[in-house]
Amino acid sequence: MCSWDMAKFEVCCHKWADLSEHGYGVSILNDSKYGFATCGNLMRLSLLRAPKAPDAHADMGRHRIRYAILPHSGGLDHRTIRAGYNFNQPLTVHDSNERVRTCDLALQSVKVNDANSIILDTVKRGEDDEDVTTGDLPSRPGKSLIVRVYESLGGKARGSISSRLPVKQVWKCNVLEDDEEEQEMTNHRTSGVSFDIALRAFEVATYRLQL
Repeated sequence: MCSWDMAKFEVCCHKWADLSEHGYGVSILNDSKYGFATCGNLMRLSLLRAPKAPDAHADMGRHRIRYAILPHSGGLDHRTIRAGYNFNQPLTVHDSNERVRTCDLALQSVKVNDANSIILDTVKRGEDDEDVTTGDLPSRPGKSLIVRVYESLGGKARGSISSRLPVKQVWKCNVLEDDEEEQEMTNHRTSGVSFDIALRAFEVATYRLQL
C-alpha cells in the first residue's frame, strides 16, 4: 500500500481514538482534531490539514494543540469516551453570589442513571417554546427542556433519566423536536421525576421535558 492509499483511510475522531486488545488498551485524546489512522500497532494523529484550495491560506498561523495518552485496563469502554468529553470540555470554576443550594439544583437538573454507555450529549431549551422561537414555525405554549442522549459503545442499553425540575410531561421526539410518543414518568418525593429509556446500538434519542 503506497502513502497515497494510507492517507485515504484517515477517519474523523474529534475527541478520541483507541487501540485495544483483550485486557489492555491505549486511547489518544485530542482537542477536536480531525484525522486519525491506525496501521497495525501504529496510531497516527493529523494535527493540520492545510489545503491550498479553495483557500490558499487555510490553517496558516499559530496553533495550540492539545492531546493526551490514556492507557487503560480492559477493552474500549465508557472511561475513554467520558475522558474525551472531559478533555474537550473541562470543568471551569467561576465566582458566584448565588446560594449553594441553587448551584446544587442546577447540577442535578438532568441526570442519566444505570447505563455507562449512554452519553448525555445535549441539554437545551426547546426551539418552539413561545419565549424562544423566532416565529418561523408555530410556537408551543409553556417552557420545555430538550435532552439528547446516545448509545456510545455499539450495544443495547437501558437506563433512566431523572430530573429535579418541575416536569409535567415527557415526550420522545425527533431531531426537529416534534413530539412522537409520550413517556411514562415516575414521581419521587425527594429526587424529582424519572423515566426509563432503552436505546439500540449507537442510537441517538431526543426527549422533550415539558415544564
